[in-house]
Amino acid sequence: MRDRSFIAIGLMSGTSVDSIDAAAIEVELQEENTAIRFVKGISHPIPEDIRWEIFDLFEDGSQSLHRLTMLNMRLGSIFGDAALRLLDTTGLDADEVDVIGSHGQTIHHIAIPEEYCGDKVRGSLQIGEASVIAQKTGIPVVSDFRAGDIAAGGTGAPLVPFLDSILFGKKGKDIAAQNIGGIGNVTWLPRSGENIIAFDTGPGNMIIDLLVEKYTSGRLRFDKNGEIGSQGNVRQDLLDKWMKHHFLSQLPPKSTGREEFGTLFLSTYLHETEPSPDLIRTAEEFTALSISEAYRKFLPGTPEEIIVTGGGAHNPVILSSLSNYFKSSRVITGDKRGINVDFKEAMAFALMGLWNILGKPNNVPEATGASRKVILGKLSRP
Repeated sequence: MRDRSFIAIGLMSGTSVDSIDAAAIEVELQEENTAIRFVKGISHPIPEDIRWEIFDLFEDGSQSLHRLTMLNMRLGSIFGDAALRLLDTTGLDADEVDVIGSHGQTIHHIAIPEEYCGDKVRGSLQIGEASVIAQKTGIPVVSDFRAGDIAAGGTGAPLVPFLDSILFGKKGKDIAAQNIGGIGNVTWLPRSGENIIAFDTGPGNMIIDLLVEKYTSGRLRFDKNGEIGSQGNVRQDLLDKWMKHHFLSQLPPKSTGREEFGTLFLSTYLHETEPSPDLIRTAEEFTALSISEAYRKFLPGTPEEIIVTGGGAHNPVILSSLSNYFKSSRVITGDKRGINVDFKEAMAFALMGLWNILGKPNNVPEATGASRKVILGKLSRP
């Protein structure tokens, strides 16, 4: 590997399961700090039949060991295709890339310990076989990041605060880095650079996307530019009910996922209600209000700047609501700070993969509740 200068690729598939985000970064390790440059990112589509196989596995009772085994290998091949396509797009050769960090596709995440066979157990399962990616690309692959944090007593999420602390930490102001993917998560970065706080705030785009897909009979998968939600009005009765969800009052460190805010949420709260612009607008307000309440309850102060990334950064309805809730804060999107809002998570796993092969800890115990800093991920060699 080159001395103090590295190229890494990150692969990430989120809760919408519509594509694999692949991002290449260049990392310069300097005496005082780490410089990270975004090289290029692509979104590689997941075939529709594979997408529905994954959705079927999300649902309780439909899990089949045969299907899971097959899907793990097939998805690894698709992740490998995403990496190869990124190499082709950037003009990079495989031997120029030091490592791929692959998050994989989360199938199930258990953040709160459950009684199981005489012990209390947490767990998180991601698939997309890393050995297949390594063989397909000829590049070492680090994967299965969450298990190491859970083994150290953490919840295994959120992991992106590791990147946030390097990108936005020690800037002389109180900053909240708010990602709005399927789930919302915040990293509180105080001006002192110490006492980082990070946790999942609650729903991001997940409920919105499910409602949009149902409302449009599958024609659309998300509310592009907030166009549908902007035609509706907030249903205050529903919003009040949703804000009583138990996760929102749970103390950090905490993480959540599709288990709390996926189809079960819709069947519990909206089983007799047809999707409409009003419901989609209410879901968008739910995302913004749950973020606001999370800050009020769990952060030590009001951030001077809120940097929004993820798909929610493209939704002006959510951004407008956030600005209304945080009148004394500057709400901006990550591109104003030189960060591609669509590829921050992929960048995070690229960096975490690099830290793994360098033997450097890559978790944030303050975010996950882990007992100590550990090196996350498992290495698969080509």
